Amino acid sequence: MLLASVGRSRNGASEVRIHAPEASSVVLVASSLASSSANDSLGEALCAKWSPTNGALAVGTADRGCVLFKPDLTPLGYVPEDAREIGEVHAIDFSAGSRFLAAGGSAAGEEVVVWDLKRKRKHRAFAGHERGVTTMKYGGFGRIIGSGGGSGTIIVHDVESGATKAKLTPPTASGVNSVDFSQYAPENLVSAYADGTVRLWDTEAGQLTSTLTVRGSECYQVAFSPTTPGLVGYVKSDGRVVLQDVASPTPSGAVTFKGTQVTSMAWHYSGFALAIGTSDGRVSWLDTRKMSGGTQVSQCQLYETNAHEGGVYALAWQQPLPQSFQVESTPARGDNIPDSPMTPLADKSAGLIHKDSHHKQNGIPPPELDRQELHLTKSSETGSSALFSELSSLVEGAVEKLGSDISLRVRDLHLELLRQHQLQQEENARMFVELHQTQREMADEIAALRAELKNRPH
Repeated sequence: MLLASVGRSRNGASEVRIHAPEASSVVLVASSLASSSANDSLGEALCAKWSPTNGALAVGTADRGCVLFKPDLTPLGYVPEDAREIGEVHAIDFSAGSRFLAAGGSAAGEEVVVWDLKRKRKHRAFAGHERGVTTMKYGGFGRIIGSGGGSGTIIVHDVESGATKAKLTPPTASGVNSVDFSQYAPENLVSAYADGTVRLWDTEAGQLTSTLTVRGSECYQVAFSPTTPGLVGYVKSDGRVVLQDVASPTPSGAVTFKGTQVTSMAWHYSGFALAIGTSDGRVSWLDTRKMSGGTQVSQCQLYETNAHEGGVYALAWQQPLPQSFQVESTPARGDNIPDSPMTPLADKSAGLIHKDSHHKQNGIPPPELDRQELHLTKSSETGSSALFSELSSLVEGAVEKLGSDISLRVRDLHLELLRQHQLQQEENARMFVELHQTQREMADEIAALRAELKNRPH
């Protein structure tokens, strides 16, 4: 999976870079440098988001609207083609099927615009924020959009009808920096504010559920874990990266980057890793399973790279495609840490890997375990009955754990298939509604033409 970062170059220009974590390092795949000039192909980049199919990266800009790129940063086009229709784009998100692109920004009267990429036209436009939109996200399986702005109010919009479902106003006025919806409880929305507060909302009831952390250093971003229900991560200007369950008043894990601000974050799809961007241009990959109250950054750091010469202010990670859907077990704490797709190969089961490599390098086939030979050898040392009992217990435990893991994977895969089916059904329903509307418009046009021909003098 590729990670896109948006940051500053040495001369202060905006740039987008694509990174690929490998066995023991991070490889820079592509880079696109831009200036703030309106004539530049990219312009001033502000945010980025991968499409669900991973085939396009959308970048929100200050003066060119939304710019679409291939994964190698080859330009694909602009949305809209006339940037004056949208203004500055501070937040961007794709619908689940990649057909619609929502952009939030500063356009007067239309702070959130949903573009139909298939028909190349505006699908919906939402207003209501007093100071423009700073953050925006799809939720409710693509049926709603939550947006927040400088006034502190979060508005939940119904994508299909265009109606306002809820207005969430915090008890204290402060700008909203970030919002995110839970995949496991679609009514839950978490928000981060400039005064440092992190809040959990019930969008169905339209009310505040809890306050996770009170005022302090500014909170730049917050997001739900993709695999652990109720777990959120958020980053603050004092350098802290915090993990916290929404049902708990205290964090379950935290680390602090000293001497720099933590400006952005992005969850890896496995839930095992967080990509962290800092104000001095670094991007670090942290193992969430090793994060605790007293953990040092170096103890849970998987990778680190100097991504930009200036600050990093947006990160976006690709997600697995539905047909290759993978389910990881819940992140653990302690010594027994399961393997992660983000863990460098050198750290995975080191003894077994080294042993197998030794056999391969010396042309020796790996030894096969013969149960009878193993039993006879060990019996002379510890006794056959005790060893057999121990092995039986280990095998039974392994089989039980395997069965439990398979059951969880099948359940999660079934839920994902149901969700994809529901999204496809909703997409089909929308297409039928649009087709019906088009037929009605054609019928009205035909009727008008017939009336005009009938009334025309012969």
